[in-house]
Amino acid sequence: MLIVSLTGIVLVLACYTLVRKGSPSRLVPEGCARSSWAWSVGFLLALVLMTVLEQAGLVSCGPLPWLALVGSLVLGAVASLWRDRVRERLGALRLRWVVEVAMLLLGTYLTFVVVETPSNPYLTDFNFKGMLIQLVIVLFALSVLHLLFQRTGAGAALGVFALFALGMAEYFVVAFRDEPIMASDVFAVGTAAAVGASYTYVLDDRCVAAVALAAFVILMFSLCPRPRRRGAAGVACNLALALVLLLGGGWAVLNVDITETFGVTVGGWQPLASYRRNGFLTSFLVGAQGIRPEVPEGYDDAEAEELVASYAAAYDERTAADPARQAAREQFEELRPSVVVVMDETFSDMSIYDGLHAGYEGPEWFGSFDEAYLRGPLYVSPYGGGTCNSEFEMLTGMSMSYLGSGVYPYMVYDLSSAPGLGRQFRDLGYGTTAMHPNRATNWNRDVVYPDLGFDEFLSIEDFAGAERLRGKVTDAATFDEIVDLLESSDEPQLVFDVTMQNHSSYDTGLIPEEDLTRYYVDGENDPELDEYLALIDESDAALEELVAELSELDRPVVLVYFGDHQPKIASAYNNRLFPDEGDTVEHEQRRYQTCYMVWANYEIAGTEGMVPSRETPTSTNYLAAQVLELIGAPLTDFQKAQLEVRQGMPLLNLAGYQDAEGAWATPVDGGGNDADGLYDDLATMQYHELFGDGVRYQVGAGAAGML
Repeated sequence: MLIVSLTGIVLVLACYTLVRKGSPSRLVPEGCARSSWAWSVGFLLALVLMTVLEQAGLVSCGPLPWLALVGSLVLGAVASLWRDRVRERLGALRLRWVVEVAMLLLGTYLTFVVVETPSNPYLTDFNFKGMLIQLVIVLFALSVLHLLFQRTGAGAALGVFALFALGMAEYFVVAFRDEPIMASDVFAVGTAAAVGASYTYVLDDRCVAAVALAAFVILMFSLCPRPRRRGAAGVACNLALALVLLLGGGWAVLNVDITETFGVTVGGWQPLASYRRNGFLTSFLVGAQGIRPEVPEGYDDAEAEELVASYAAAYDERTAADPARQAAREQFEELRPSVVVVMDETFSDMSIYDGLHAGYEGPEWFGSFDEAYLRGPLYVSPYGGGTCNSEFEMLTGMSMSYLGSGVYPYMVYDLSSAPGLGRQFRDLGYGTTAMHPNRATNWNRDVVYPDLGFDEFLSIEDFAGAERLRGKVTDAATFDEIVDLLESSDEPQLVFDVTMQNHSSYDTGLIPEEDLTRYYVDGENDPELDEYLALIDESDAALEELVAELSELDRPVVLVYFGDHQPKIASAYNNRLFPDEGDTVEHEQRRYQTCYMVWANYEIAGTEGMVPSRETPTSTNYLAAQVLELIGAPLTDFQKAQLEVRQGMPLLNLAGYQDAEGAWATPVDGGGNDADGLYDDLATMQYHELFGDGVRYQVGAGAAGML
């Protein structure tokens, strides 16, 4: 491919030489304006850049896409030399505007293809309404820029390049986490930049084809008919039309609900499938409109408050005569145990994928430990990324099921009035500390943690010199910090630790060979899987050591340990090892399953018979309430209501909910099991807790412009 590229570069340089020598002919123009040279050199530099990337191993494609790329860029570089003459002749046409409109319409469709090509393998299987909306979005963007740049073609070309860049960004995000770019990702750019350096960016066949097509469309707009001189009046007219379009487009975004009007939806269950069916831009806009929380049908603040009170009263009545609960409450008041919550990055048990057909049995120590009071599968809402949403569910008790895919509450909502575990323990007189060995600004934690009641936040600066693995602070280092905190003060503490060690990517090759176990899934080895499982082994060993150290502490401590989401690589094994399940809720829920345990270094009153531990599946939104109930800590009315709802709806996440009989349903499908009524009631109660009373709904400053 290097020879093809060099041939193209030499051809362009030869044309430059002929033009410089002033040898006009049918193939060589007589001189060029500076603007034409700029366009031509731009195409040439793009060819040089792509060649350098290919030689550096950052392009992996077949010969045909590469030939198309080189041909398109060479055509752009050479044809740009004739730009002045072509524009002059087109501008002299009586119906030049017809050519202009035709260029915009053709450019709109081709740009649509440019955006979708890198990340969408199903270009012939679009939802017609979604496709039409995306075409309108592209036409709108190109038209506004075309008018702002006074119909010279430069504005539309700039729009093509910007949309191409968005399509490429979507490709990389899908490649990294198997999920598309969501509306809330706009506010997580800093977080993405912080972890993006660990990935390798490689362009495949579809990316190269998108570059080739984008170059052709940009060339087409560069040849836009030269506008007749209209003076200040013409400039003002173009700007006025652009302003009208902008105002009209803004009004439409704010007032026309795409889902309600056109029936185009983005499922929380499989958002990537929705993006590929509806189009990236359409789906992104649906998500942006969905950032505003949906008000439950017939919602009324007073009625919602009464609903919470009624569920709380039912809980009190159910547990009033339970001596175990009373014993736990009395013990809590006397001991006031410290509570340590560890949310371990990407910790999950991949043995649920039928042992990976490789005899894998999961994290060894975690799987064999039978002294926990609660343990089992944990159903979470994120997959492959979006750690902050598991944090949000754990610390607030709220479920992402009611907020929708593509929403990151940490990034878009003001949570200063939201329920918070930190605030709840602080009000009990506890010291409250959060820690995360990475940048404090990741996922807006430096703002959110104080809002949720944490008095202290330890970030990467507080882990200088800490042990690292693959360049990331180890779980063991954060566990050492936990023990130091507990030993440094006699007051009861809440410590919330979000680890970093196991963060993707898993193709770094930085795990020593002696620490790797090679797994062969149906005879095939995957180095990424080996690296990930080696990291889980490291976490497993560190957790064993933490439990041993806490066992020796002369103070009561409760440990809550869970994984935030599965790695992105799990999806391929789910589809590969369970091909007969089809597109079922049960199949998808396997991807949203991690594991958890709750243990204490003292005997919790009223828990006779709970140890050795039994498998107790739960979901992240219930976890805090379950822990508080277990140890006898005071519960809020909403937490009591949660525990009462959990009797009939034990599992709930973004991908669906389960009733007491084990049947799954999804809100997208309109429910369909015995928990439908409970699901709706919890929606009302959660909305009241987060956004009720007419004052709590506040959108964070970053998201205000999107609403």
